[in-house]
Amino acid sequence: MKRRVSKQSKRRLLIFGVPSILAIGYFFITLFSYTYNYISLKTEEKNLKNELVALQDEKANLKIEIEKLNDPEYVARYAKENFLYSADGEYVIKIETDEQEQVVNNNNNEFVYIVIISIVVILILAIIIKIVKSKKNSKNSSKKN
Repeated sequence: MKRRVSKQSKRRLLIFGVPSILAIGYFFITLFSYTYNYISLKTEEKNLKNELVALQDEKANLKIEIEKLNDPEYVARYAKENFLYSADGEYVIKIETDEQEQVVNNNNNEFVYIVIISIVVILILAIIIKIVKSKKNSKNSSKKN
């Protein structure tokens, strides 16, 4: 049996129900946007705090560097190391071992990544082949029955 709904109930539902649903929808949309803004601002605040700490460290290092640059011996050694400055009768021979080691390490890292990716691809292919074979075997056994 169907229950009969009067016109007055339908009208009341239409007058109060539609605006209520719209208000609830607006509430959830607003809540979502404020939550998203809050999270993004918190993330930005965290990033800016990290940047501030890094800049303060850099400022401290630069102050130390300024103090060192007031020492003439440090300035002479700095010029010799970074600008290949030499005094009369001196020869400058620069050996760049750090960069060469970094190139070797980078090549080793790339090789390791390639090996790992290859192993993962081979395992995925083996799993796919095993699944396909098991499906074929189950189809074949169901056809025989």
